[in-house]
Amino acid sequence: MLREGQLKDIEKLQMIVEQHDRIELKLNWYFLRSRMTENNDFFYYEGDRLLGYAALYYVGGAYEMCAMVHPDHRRKGIFTKLFHEILDSLKTRKTQKLYINAPPESECAKMTLQKLGATYAYSDYQMRWSKKDIPEPEVDVKLRLATPDDLDQIVDLDVKGFNLTREEAEFLVDVLKRDAGHRTYMIEKDGQTIGKLRLKAEGIETYIFGFTVDPDFRRQGIGKAALIEVVKQESESGHVIFVEVGIEDERGLHLYEAVGFETYQQQDYYKYQG
Repeated sequence: MLREGQLKDIEKLQMIVEQHDRIELKLNWYFLRSRMTENNDFFYYEGDRLLGYAALYYVGGAYEMCAMVHPDHRRKGIFTKLFHEILDSLKTRKTQKLYINAPPESECAKMTLQKLGATYAYSDYQMRWSKKDIPEPEVDVKLRLATPDDLDQIVDLDVKGFNLTREEAEFLVDVLKRDAGHRTYMIEKDGQTIGKLRLKAEGIETYIFGFTVDPDFRRQGIGKAALIEVVKQESESGHVIFVEVGIEDERGLHLYEAVGFETYQQQDYYKYQG
């Protein structure tokens, strides 16, 4: 678990980098502040000043990496040092597949990734609920908190919904069990469990992830109805609600837009071949 001093150092460095580069970094604070997994955070200090930081996040079948270096201390090998520490760490893990996150506006990041031999893989839209009127659901669904008895079905849904192997899905569940503060909800219709989603809360912000409906029950308005229930629940608690959707996922984008989500920025991901 990250110490409070480390979190403050990360936040300070992020502000410096974003102001200098005029970008928004994706550091996943909803996970950083509460994650319990070890060996996923990499620091470069000179004295008591944090000059470089990188983080790994397991997303099922692969790791995502984000990194930043103080603008006044670039071209000194800080990123290279952090990156090699990450590569060494990945050697002992279940997967070595790595995607590196970069804001599309960052020319510095693009140049660095090009030198590494990383190639563009995909992009996500980051979306925020805009506090519009919430539509009425077209079908009745129920959300209930998952129990240990749901574990096998959660794994099955992740396999079907995100093209993971069973081993990858089981490992993802294990990683999330060790990170505090997230909730898994099962989606029910007519007493049958047919989907699930996860919520991660950080302060007044809620992040939706791992949202999927069994393929046999799609195109029936079930996903939209479940999303409406989540938005009602979290907005009534005063939370700001966020989600990410792939830019090529037109159905997912239309679903979130229909419930009142708006895109506020894009993040690009590059695959490192090694």
